[in-house]
Amino acid sequence: MAYTNRIIVVALVTLLGITMTTSAQNSDIDIDWYEMEEAQKLARANDKKVLVFAEASWCTICKKVKREIFPNKDIRQTMSAYYYPVKIDIESDELLRFNGEEMTQEQFGRQMRVTGTPTFLFIDKEGSVIGAQPGFIPRDVYKSLMIYVGTDAHHEMEFEQYLDNNQ
Repeated sequence: MAYTNRIIVVALVTLLGITMTTSAQNSDIDIDWYEMEEAQKLARANDKKVLVFAEASWCTICKKVKREIFPNKDIRQTMSAYYYPVKIDIESDELLRFNGEEMTQEQFGRQMRVTGTPTFLFIDKEGSVIGAQPGFIPRDVYKSLMIYVGTDAHHEMEFEQYLDNNQ
């Protein structure tokens, strides 16, 4: 009987591990990620911005963002209202085209001075970098930051002032 219980426990732990891994991998499945070139074309045509999620496959904080931030409906709605999101791996040799120049995702990361992951890059419709935010951002702050940049409030006030005015 004890042997059978151990097998059941091992099977459950294995099953839970597989479920948790699959869940973490698919957590941002509801976000429509774009290729950089397409995102830039759409941003110009629709007066939106490009939001780049710069990650690395080994980055535990990136996985936390995918698990805790991206699945949130408000985050996804805010993101789609103001941005065309692009996901890059700063260690990837996969090619992308940014401002008409072809480069690897790794080269793009270096060009953007991404030194840690995750980093969120905000790019205007003309292809100029508005700003970058490295690290994990709590969901409410991340949503406020997306609105702050997306509505161009960053031209009028500092982020802290924006937060004070919109709480």
